[in-house]
Amino acid sequence: MAQDFHGDSRVDDFKQMLDKMYNRLKALMPRSSQLVAVSRKLPGTEEGLERWEARQLSRGIERVWHIMRLLRLLTEYFGDKLFFGGGSILNYVYMVKFNEPPRLTFDLDSTWYRKVSSKRVILKEMVGFNRWLAENDLTLQIPLSWDRTAELFIVEYDRDKDFFPELLSLRMPVITRYDGETFHEFLGMQDYDIIMRLRKVFKEVLGVKNPRIDYVRFEISLEPKGMPREKVMLEDIFGSRTQAWITRLEYQLASKIAYKVAKDYGSDLGYNLHDILKAALDLRLLKGMNAKAVKRYAGPINIETVKRNLEALKSPIGRKLWDNNYHYILARRRYTLEDLTKQVKKLIMSSTLD
Repeated sequence: MAQDFHGDSRVDDFKQMLDKMYNRLKALMPRSSQLVAVSRKLPGTEEGLERWEARQLSRGIERVWHIMRLLRLLTEYFGDKLFFGGGSILNYVYMVKFNEPPRLTFDLDSTWYRKVSSKRVILKEMVGFNRWLAENDLTLQIPLSWDRTAELFIVEYDRDKDFFPELLSLRMPVITRYDGETFHEFLGMQDYDIIMRLRKVFKEVLGVKNPRIDYVRFEISLEPKGMPREKVMLEDIFGSRTQAWITRLEYQLASKIAYKVAKDYGSDLGYNLHDILKAALDLRLLKGMNAKAVKRYAGPINIETVKRNLEALKSPIGRKLWDNNYHYILARRRYTLEDLTKQVKKLIMSSTLD
């Protein structure tokens, strides 16, 4: 979102803008050393990582940092209007809490507490959220020219991903060191002098002269459907703590059983193996849950379908998904695919059968 930038002296005002950007960058971005340190402490790294694995992991953890920051800000502003669930909560809070290697996932799922008439209602709420972010110096303004700026770290409507009437797709453009489009290309900048000045700031703060801009994406469900929720203290992999409302964990895991691992896909099973694999990895958390609650939320399931779906993960297609996807770097360090499917099958049976 571009805006006019006025001042008495173009050069002096531009220098002030760069100084402000420098200080804001330091406040808004994680340090490289912090990302490396967090990566090395995650479950699954005990025996070390290959160089390419460590590089991919630290890049992914930077995106996770932005996701968890967004969660904290949404919680602070909206309070109990929003509650959260999905892979980011399960993996970057609870999986690590139980000393399990998280799978990497890069979006944030949430639900609007009360049913609304249209997406416009929530979009209007996001306008207020963006205003609050700006008023509290939680956004970043980057000069596009001597008299115009672009604002990042604000919420945008994600038109390209907004396919379903019951889900509102949103996104936040953020600075990253290595993922996304180079900053000057993303912003359509053409003034080489300004690009060089910005590179100097980026190099000093971030350690790279050509950082990228990418989107942190999140969805808000407009259909709460009486989902049970609870207010908990969340501590993420960076040690940040915040009280937030989340969908009850037993309900989340029961849903993954009923609608993913225990679902009869018929002839479409092969097309759904990736969803089954992600759900299976998340279902490692069953060992820390209330089995009676999981059973109640899951309802009756066909254990033979569960066995068939988990067994299909060991097919050539399933093994390719497991072996070649960097999202499972840490899980592969602790589990073989055979060990994973065996453990998850046992956990599902103990949680859903009498």
